[in-house]
Amino acid sequence: MKKPIDFESIQLTNDMMFCTVLQEPELCREFLQRVLGIEIQELTLTQAQQNMKAGVYSKGIRLDIYAKDVSGNVYDIEMQKLDTKELDLRSRYYHSEMDSHQIYEGQGYKDMKESVVIFVCDFDLFQKGRSVYTFESVCREDLAIRLNDRRKTVFVNIRGKRDGIPTDLVKLLDYLQSSQPTDAYTEDLQRRVARMRDDTKWREQYMTWEMTLQERYEDGVEAGIEKGIEEKLCSLIQKKLEKGKSLEQIADECEETEERVRELIEKLESSGRLKTN
Repeated sequence: MKKPIDFESIQLTNDMMFCTVLQEPELCREFLQRVLGIEIQELTLTQAQQNMKAGVYSKGIRLDIYAKDVSGNVYDIEMQKLDTKELDLRSRYYHSEMDSHQIYEGQGYKDMKESVVIFVCDFDLFQKGRSVYTFESVCREDLAIRLNDRRKTVFVNIRGKRDGIPTDLVKLLDYLQSSQPTDAYTEDLQRRVARMRDDTKWREQYMTWEMTLQERYEDGVEAGIEKGIEEKLCSLIQKKLEKGKSLEQIADECEETEERVRELIEKLESSGRLKTN
């Protein structure tokens, strides 16, 4: 029997809780202001887990929090609990899709606004101990020259050192790490978290979300097992072919149909792995 969900243990760093809480425009606006150190006059948000696809053949992305300010600048905030070893490349793709979305809405290149992607990480991606790593385009030959491509990528490490960062950001990062609010804003965040935990509809959505994740995990495990079995069978067939055994003999010894063995032989041939005299 599956272990019951402990809703009281769910904090803001939970992906679904993060998406839910920061759908509140004022909470999201203050979050961005603290992380980026800027003032945002007004913010509008799209639906949580925004789907974005530039074209029929593009991969498409699902953004945790996608927001736009009154000047048209766009912001994507992603909660990242695990280091998937591809966040730097994922940030590139997110920027590309967000830019394509702006062009799709009718803006020309010169009218494109600033695009900001923020990963809030529960680990230090760059292993330097910093709380914030901000990336913008600069000239390698002359660091004073900046490329005005209006792109910014920020990696927030909630477990980093707090040296040299503003007090309001320290309080936010401390809250994300400990779930203990220390000012009015983080108290507002915690109240919103507590409200969602007790919300029946949100709980139902959470259980559905968890079930979907579990099914995807199980499908992946099953696919991996099947791939492993097929790989072992291919290796066995290859060895038997190298010994000069016939299709009928191999099928009998491997307890597979001749059709299945023939199919795997074709795979071995197409991959160039089949070694025959």
